[in-house]
Amino acid sequence: MGAGTKLGSRNTPTILNAVFSESFFWDGRARSLEDQVRHPLLSSFEMNMESKEGVTKRLSAIPEYRRQFSEVFKSEGLTVDTIAKAIAAYERTLLSGNSPFDRFIAGNSTALTDAQKRGWTIFNGKAKCIECHAYSSAIPFFTDFKFHNTGIAAADKLFDKLVGTVAKSSTEITMTPLAHSTGFSELGRFVVTLQQEDIGSFKTPTLRDAELTSPYMHDGSLKTLIDVVQFYNRGGNPNSHLDKLVNRLQLSDEEVNDLVQFIRSLTSDDVLRVCQTTNPQTRTAVPVK
Repeated sequence: MGAGTKLGSRNTPTILNAVFSESFFWDGRARSLEDQVRHPLLSSFEMNMESKEGVTKRLSAIPEYRRQFSEVFKSEGLTVDTIAKAIAAYERTLLSGNSPFDRFIAGNSTALTDAQKRGWTIFNGKAKCIECHAYSSAIPFFTDFKFHNTGIAAADKLFDKLVGTVAKSSTEITMTPLAHSTGFSELGRFVVTLQQEDIGSFKTPTLRDAELTSPYMHDGSLKTLIDVVQFYNRGGNPNSHLDKLVNRLQLSDEEVNDLVQFIRSLTSDDVLRVCQTTNPQTRTAVPVK
């Protein structure tokens, strides 16, 4: 939800552990946190600012910001670039670890419940979640940082129409408006690369703290973790660009529950504590006229 309660077309990704990401946004169109920050600053529906000058004028009107930017950035002062640097620097402090799973991996065999231990086994085995939500001691973020078509996207006949439009207009339109345009948003990574294999593909999100970050998928169409696991259990939504890793899982109801319980074990104690003691900002969406 942006300025004037305008709604975008994509679900807001978590910024926890964003410092470790290789690209940003669901389609990976930004290659650094600084680049990512610049997009919403000049987005018509997010910040409703029309120019870089408008952004800097708004912030320069606040004496504290003028003083702080002068102290930190010296001769650069307050610009869109230094605003992006400041926000990116803050985002790099937002880390998540210290979950029950982390204590289990470190050797505490009682850190997980029996259901969570069974879920970890299913995650690595029958469900094959780890093939995309990769985990290792060196890269413990439960994502491969890659892009996959899982079926949360447009139907084939709409894909074909949209792809043709993008191919003809690629020199006239930019990625950001396409990412938030009805229909075109479903093309995912394709609007960045124009490669057929990227049609309907979106970045694998981290599973850390997923319990706290509903709704799910790039469009927020799934409301609970059980919904997500059941979606993958039935093999996603068929389309001609569906990733070959997405198949029916044949999980029982108990296995689905165990998998959900395992994902809950990835919730950081520190992050959970903040969530439980912070009053979130709330706004009510209204139709955009």
